[in-house]
Amino acid sequence: MLGRIARGLVGIVVAVGIFFAFGELLARTLGVVDRLNGYTRQLFDKGTGPELPYRLRAGVEVASGGVHIRVNQLGLRGPAATPTPAPGTIRLLVLGDSVVFGQGVEDDQTFSADLARRLAERWKTPVEALNAGVQGYDTVAEAAFLDGPGAALAPNGVVVGMSLNDYDPAPGYDATGVLTRRTSASSSPGLLARSEFLLLLRWLRSWSRGELLTQLLERTPKPPAGQAPPADGAAAVDRLVAAEHRRFYGQPDPALWARLRSGLTALRDAAGARGTWLVVAIFPESWQVGVAEPDTTPQQKLLALCRDVGVACVDLRPAFAAAGGDSFQDTQHPNARGLAVAADALAAAL
Repeated sequence: MLGRIARGLVGIVVAVGIFFAFGELLARTLGVVDRLNGYTRQLFDKGTGPELPYRLRAGVEVASGGVHIRVNQLGLRGPAATPTPAPGTIRLLVLGDSVVFGQGVEDDQTFSADLARRLAERWKTPVEALNAGVQGYDTVAEAAFLDGPGAALAPNGVVVGMSLNDYDPAPGYDATGVLTRRTSASSSPGLLARSEFLLLLRWLRSWSRGELLTQLLERTPKPPAGQAPPADGAAAVDRLVAAEHRRFYGQPDPALWARLRSGLTALRDAAGARGTWLVVAIFPESWQVGVAEPDTTPQQKLLALCRDVGVACVDLRPAFAAAGGDSFQDTQHPNARGLAVAADALAAAL
């Protein structure tokens, strides 16, 4: 009897092993993760710890979102750059998330590239603005970058492009190279994250719980009576993002607000320790521009936080409002025109 049970258990273990081995082989062969993942895995490499979970991979060139992306030998988006600034050149380090990185625009259309050109014209001296923007970064990750890899770049000044979702912890980086949303700043993927097949199973579990983005969209508030529904899924995502950010700034989560504050404080201290000036540029979102009575609650609260922490902050929303026209790709990301508007406004403020 015991022998038959033991043989049965061994058979089950072998079957499960074959199932997972075949699933892993199939997932990797077909590239299912890359088909479903929202980020290009080639772009990222493991970071230094929980506060800086990942970085751009140095020396990579990929096509993503219809644009060409080049990461130089320093691990920054854009053309090659020397480890330290050339004599007579003012070097700025520009930190931020996907907005500063330049999601959806070419290298020479990014906020950093525009800012360097406009400041060089105003200051009549060579200006270099290194693009250290990375998709998904929050203020804590940006401060960790400034205090670590960024310090070696010897910037004369630091510019931080702040998005309205910078309270959200940066994703984790698992062994498969996929960025994964963290439930807390300290959580990190476990050993099972090395499996692409198990990653797919986790996604299926999220689907069974109704946690996928498409499922969340189905539960978002519908437009008011008489207003046309969004034309496509992208518009529905925009509506979801806008609703979430309105909700957060209406009543900020204490833990996330404290994290945002700690990130700003760390940025201030890291810049001050190296004798470099720091300015934060607050980017608006599309739902705050081109409307008669815009909701500026996020900017009001962020500017108050900046004053409290002792960080110079510039609200870019008035510049976007004055520019008019189409300045956004989606709710969060300005297009090339919008990034130029932002660069011109900050150059004037500096």
